[in-house]
Amino acid sequence: MGLALLLVTVGCGSSGSKGDAGSVEEDSGSREDGGVPGDGGPGDAGPGDAGTDPLACEKQRGVCAGAKRALVDGAYEPECTARSYGADYESAETRCDGLDNDCDGVTDPSVESRVTALSGGYEVGQLSSLRTEAGVLVAVFDGATDARVLRLDENLRVQETSNVPMAWVRTGTARQYVRTAKLVRTSEGLALFYSTMSFRVAPLNAYLVPLEANGAPKRGADGEVLEYRLLDRPMDEGRTVVAASTEHDRLVVLWTTGRPPTQPVQVMGTVVDSKGQVLVAPKVLFESASNWAPSPRSALWLRNGELLVALAEESGKGQGTVRVRRLDAALEQVGEERAFTTSEEPVPQLVDLGASAGAPLASPVLVWRSREAPEYRRWIRVAGHLFEGGQPVTWVMDTPAYVPWFGVFVDEGVLRLSWLSRFFDGWENNTPIYWGRLWTQDVGDAPVDRTPGLELMPLNEHAMWVLMEKVAPRRMATMYTATTDAGQFLDAVRYCTP
Repeated sequence: MGLALLLVTVGCGSSGSKGDAGSVEEDSGSREDGGVPGDGGPGDAGPGDAGTDPLACEKQRGVCAGAKRALVDGAYEPECTARSYGADYESAETRCDGLDNDCDGVTDPSVESRVTALSGGYEVGQLSSLRTEAGVLVAVFDGATDARVLRLDENLRVQETSNVPMAWVRTGTARQYVRTAKLVRTSEGLALFYSTMSFRVAPLNAYLVPLEANGAPKRGADGEVLEYRLLDRPMDEGRTVVAASTEHDRLVVLWTTGRPPTQPVQVMGTVVDSKGQVLVAPKVLFESASNWAPSPRSALWLRNGELLVALAEESGKGQGTVRVRRLDAALEQVGEERAFTTSEEPVPQLVDLGASAGAPLASPVLVWRSREAPEYRRWIRVAGHLFEGGQPVTWVMDTPAYVPWFGVFVDEGVLRLSWLSRFFDGWENNTPIYWGRLWTQDVGDAPVDRTPGLELMPLNEHAMWVLMEKVAPRRMATMYTATTDAGQFLDAVRYCTP
């Protein structure tokens, strides 16, 4: 069930020296005081007293290699502690330093944790996370009246929970279905975006709720939660995509309109500010010339003020195209688009590697999935220099019958991937059964299996996403939905990076 790596693997350096084992007090007595070696065998008498040679410590792996008992208040430690093992020792490893700090033979191990219980399965785009100065925020829409915004520490433990009341509570209207949610960082601060439908059909509405640093909703002078409507589309439905600029007070919202065969499906867009004021009126951005179904998938504001959008166009018969277009601030197309042939559900994502990767048009990267004959394995592909002729590079070729559902993250100019690789295993009580594994990969390195226990884990039908955040220097976290006999949970794996 492994993966075939199609990139050249970069050789890894050594895991580091064992580190300073710490200083040991000099023996104040003579060797003869402790007897002659061999009297009763080595170590038979237990830890020696002052005047004897110190015995070796219990642990001898990693930073503990060669460690001997330290002399403390005239006697050697009966059980070795950091005094004996040295400054690099930890009873439970927490550092990402390339050393085996707890001396168990494993360097920089992954750490698994349970973040919170979930009320059910969540589709792509219905949960969101964002790292802030106050911690990692996670937005969960699992209540009839409000959303939870969790503030997590670097170990992904819940420190605080804030409730954001939904629009239908404020207006006293019927409950709506949350289609898309995203925590965003605007030029005015943090905010929670979400779009709703009437249980998967029109009307389509979208809202923006400004947040405090801890995830609590901001309130006006009257004490009421601030909330701004960004979309009011009585006849539209479906997926929405949002991207916020951190340099200018503007957000772009993309969605689809039209009902075939009487109306063509079109991708629409509008630009608003953080209070919902329209800067660019809704307009058509794309219409398929082949009667395929287009949908917006990703959007990214560039450092030159332009907007990059990724659209997926699918035939419904296993064929697809990913189109990447540059738009100006008025949503007018700039230059020629890039198009990549794919299979169904390419789920493209755009990220920006930042100034370290070059000019504003050189640093964006597109990541998507494809399935190709003859084996019909799924591939994860990456293309950079999109408007300079950059060609796709294959990162991963998954095992036959497995489907990777991936997330992407840029860490100081470095692209990192994580994905759930799952397969369908039939039906049970009219419920589809899935199993899978959790993987991560850094550029130039082989994929790493992060599955808890390294055993196949059960997954629900909506387990088609992961959330990625950097939680500490050299430490990433990937969060996913876990299925157990006790219900559904948001679980996480924290791991060290090169």
